[in-house]
Amino acid sequence: MSGQAAGRPVAIVAGGGALPPLLAAAAAESGRRPILFTIATEADPADFAPLRPHVLRWGEIGRMLQLARAAACDEAVLIGSVARRPDFRALRPDFATLKLLPRILQLLRQGDDGLLSGVAGLFKEQGIELVSPLDIAPTLAMPDGLMTGGVSTETMAEISKAAEAARLIGALDIGQGAVAVHGRVVAVEDAGGTQDLLKRVAALRTAGRIGKSGGVLVKCMKSNQDPRLDIPTIGPSTAEEARFAGLDGVAAEAGRALLAGRAETVDAFRRAGLFLFGLGAPDRVREF
Repeated sequence: MSGQAAGRPVAIVAGGGALPPLLAAAAAESGRRPILFTIATEADPADFAPLRPHVLRWGEIGRMLQLARAAACDEAVLIGSVARRPDFRALRPDFATLKLLPRILQLLRQGDDGLLSGVAGLFKEQGIELVSPLDIAPTLAMPDGLMTGGVSTETMAEISKAAEAARLIGALDIGQGAVAVHGRVVAVEDAGGTQDLLKRVAALRTAGRIGKSGGVLVKCMKSNQDPRLDIPTIGPSTAEEARFAGLDGVAAEAGRALLAGRAETVDAFRRAGLFLFGLGAPDRVREF
């Protein structure tokens, strides 16, 4: 990290999952000063020890922006999962949020891309620039090529087919992932997320609609997606879910997907007997 960035505070707004604590730790290790905000009901503050996060309930974006500015943050990261969007009828906004409320309610009615872009705009108006988690912790990025396991020429063809489908649905703001089995796309991600996608693949196998085993999951960033927000993520739980779905392995875009702990994720895929592959640019498919 450059001397200019060392010691600078960065606001980290954390949802659920393993990734937010990893990002906070990586930011601190690289010399940044993480100012943590955990979303109540989504993230457990104890997971961030010894750092002490501010706990936010839905409707406290005004308080969060005030605290971030008071800590001299001019950059922020949104990271982690949100199990359920807040019901705008149940919001209890703080005083600072009231003047933003009409825009917040409008954003909550939009698709994922529109919502996240609108949130980025709100931050920018307050003098805080949203940045990518990879800008703060580049070590969390998916590397290019094979990380564990093995892939054949036929598997590479399936990866290419699933990647094409993932990019097509991404252009429509539907999802980021697709599964191809024995040469055809059998399921794509929707608002239910990757876990739900893999459960549907497992159900198709149980129903005899597809083969008993084989296939790949590929996750790609949406073509119109803001690369600072909602980056595709692969972690240890992905390995177990893919194994349960009977897949051979998982691929994600190199440099455009996050690993929720490289060593832990690679070990989980190795133990599950699955490959993990970092997919290069669409015009250069590597063969193994």
